[in-house]
Amino acid sequence: MQKNPEQYSGEFVLTSNGNIDFGEISPEIASLIKRQAGKIRLRIGKQVNGEKDNFGEMHINRETRLKQLNAIGYGDAREAAEDIAVNYDEIYENGIGLLLRNTNNATAYICIEPNLENAENDFYDIKTISSSNDRYFKNKKRLWKRPQPSKQ
Repeated sequence: MQKNPEQYSGEFVLTSNGNIDFGEISPEIASLIKRQAGKIRLRIGKQVNGEKDNFGEMHINRETRLKQLNAIGYGDAREAAEDIAVNYDEIYENGIGLLLRNTNNATAYICIEPNLENAENDFYDIKTISSSNDRYFKNKKRLWKRPQPSKQ
């Protein structure tokens, strides 16, 4: 697989293959969890210490969070986003957003970003990514779990 040297398209981070979409909440899953279907994207975002509305690649790649991600095998925000957005095994409710969790105990917090001109262009924005554990999810409502293959 050839890596794309381009890293950004406007405000969006591109996958290693040069795509703007890291994954999706499919129409089938959206129907089951009673949420809107949509592509999952990562924006460049911002990180300003002392502010509450930080998000995106800059926020995820700050030193403390990057150390957490490195500890569970990810090099940076883009690498973690590529894995979680495709390989999530569970979806949890988290207020207006959703938590995507994979078997690597990595979690992405995503929120729908509306496109006021065309609702078909709404997308799920990865606000942050962190490592997680079972205790964190103890009081969270699980909306979906990837079906396990039946054993023969």
